[in-house]
This record gives sequence, C-alpha cells and structure tokens, in this order.
Amino acid sequence: MLKKFKISFCTVCMNRLEHLKKTLPKNIKDTMTYGNFEFVVLDYNSKDGLEEWIMAEMSQYMVSGKLIYIKTTVPQYFLRSHSKNVAAKSATGDIICNVDADNYIGEGFADYINQEFKEHQNIYLTVPRNIGKKDCYGRICVFREDFMAITGYDESMTDYGFEDFDLLNRLELLGRKARYFSNSQFLQVLNHADVTRIENEPNMHTIDQIYLRYINHYSSELLYLFKNGMFCRGRIILNRLVNSESVYNAFIENRKFLYPTRVQNDCWVKGGYIKSDDGIILKTKNKQILFTPMSSRKIQNQKGEVFYKRVEKEDFQTWVMFFSQMSNRIKMEKNKERKTIRVNDIFGEIKSIKNRA
Repeated sequence: MLKKFKISFCTVCMNRLEHLKKTLPKNIKDTMTYGNFEFVVLDYNSKDGLEEWIMAEMSQYMVSGKLIYIKTTVPQYFLRSHSKNVAAKSATGDIICNVDADNYIGEGFADYINQEFKEHQNIYLTVPRNIGKKDCYGRICVFREDFMAITGYDESMTDYGFEDFDLLNRLELLGRKARYFSNSQFLQVLNHADVTRIENEPNMHTIDQIYLRYINHYSSELLYLFKNGMFCRGRIILNRLVNSESVYNAFIENRKFLYPTRVQNDCWVKGGYIKSDDGIILKTKNKQILFTPMSSRKIQNQKGEVFYKRVEKEDFQTWVMFFSQMSNRIKMEKNKERKTIRVNDIFGEIKSIKNRA
C-alpha cells in the first residue's frame, strides 16, 4: 500500500464557538478512517468559551495527536490572513487544508485529497467559483512546501475577502494548477448572516461614520471616517451601467464584467480629518475640504455636493463589508499585475500558548 500523505486541516476561530461545536467533532470523526491526519485549531483570542469547550469536550483528540489546539491572547481584532498563516505554520502535515469554522468536510474527504495529490503533480485543490457557495471559497488544499514558498496569505490584507483568491493567483505564478472539488458532500456549510463574517474584524470597530453621495445612474461617492481621525474616500462605479446610453454597450460582450463594481482609479483617497465648529475638515497633502452639516444626517462640501449619513444598522454593515472587500480586492489585483509570488518578509508570527491535555 502506498504511504498516505499526512494532511493538516487548519481552522482559525475568533468567537465562533457555536459553529465549531457542530463542525469540528463531526469533521474529526469523518476523517478517522484515513488515519494520517491532524486538525489544527487556532483560538484567535476568543471570548466565547472556546478554550473551556476544547478542554472539556475535545481533550481525547489532543491526547491522541489528532487535534492541535493553539491559543493566542494578543489580537484585538480578527485578521484572516495572519491567523491562517499562524495555523498553517503550526501544522506538521505534508498537505495543508484550510477549513473554515462553519464548514463540514464530509466523510472520505481526506482520501479524496490524498488521491488527487498522488495522481496529479504540481496542483492545489480549490472550490469552483461557479457553484455559488461562498462559504466554501476558503477551502484550499496545498502542499505545505508550496504554501511556504509563496509566504502564505498576504498579511497586508487586513480586511474581509479575496485573500483566498490572492493565494490561488500566486500559486498559479509558482506553476501550480487548480484541481476542483467535484463532490457536493465535501462542501456542506452552516448558514449564517453576513455580519457574522466581519463582526470581529477591524473595520467594524474602527469605522465611525459612513456617508454616501449619489452622482448619477452608474456612480456614487463614499466617505468613511475612522475613529483614529483618518478618512477614506472613493468614487464607486457600477461597471454594467457605464456607457449604458451608448450603442456600443448594446452588445452582450460589452456588458460582461468580472466584478459588478470598482473603485475609480483602483484606489481610495486617504487622509486625516478634524471636527470643528464649522463642520468636518478633510485634510490631504495638497488641500483641505470643509463639509458643513445640513442636518443630523446630511453634510455638504464647498461645491454644494450633499452626502447622506448611513445610520441604519444593516445599511452601515453593508457598506463596511463593501469597504473591506474592495480594499482587499485592490491589493489582490496589484499582486496579480506585478506578478508577485512572495508577499511577506515575515509571516505567521505571534505569541501563543499551545495547550495540551
């Protein structure tokens, strides 16, 4: 019998105990027949009793070596790229497979991974984008040496989204080719609200106010004010509607876009701001812009352009997620354009406590 690759299933968790209670025991049990595996769980400073539950309910797997539990009390907010790198660097397997806390891997998944990497050279395993299960997009299996060669996830991506796609882009640049999970039983997830994805991330806690200005049928302007006195501002373009009044956009091929929206010039305008008796003053290197209040929910700049404050909870959360995704996407596109393979000088470093039963 051919030797099986050792597979490390890596899960990072900040205040997602309710998900992990359901998925982790089943995922371990569904993998027991494979034998040569480990589950690495990184407790990223959770405050919901994760450590107590692990010690009470999962200690037998720690004793057997099937579960490695690592805890850090350092992070204030959840950083996806950094946390995934910490978990991966703690893994001892030949193959690293990222498994989000809300994912079920399914019985036979480890055997499937082993077979794919035995039969095909220079590959990684991922989820097809056309299946519509965004909760599974983080499921990536890669040789540990390839993960290290590209320095893991880009830790400059501190927001939500696209860090997985960026990893795949750089694996392609390394010469690795995608193989796709074809069995739906390996891609079962726990459904939950979108806010759960970002509730522990920096932007949910550091963005103070959001303002939106409608420009025309295909563009608007967003203004984000942060609690630390910084701002980000950008014009948002709806790609499908650009030149929609032109005859050239009548053809189908002119209405297809990889993403529905983009930030003009692929960058946010950044600077600082102060609040004065006159209103809000945005400061950049070259100029200052005064926004005067029109009401508790409206401000106006010197050009007479009116910005409306986003005050409803769900609306605010939607625009926080938009900012997070767009910021990470811009970084991903720059890495791709520059053909960058190694993105970090140092990665996956943190003070941690490894717990053993």
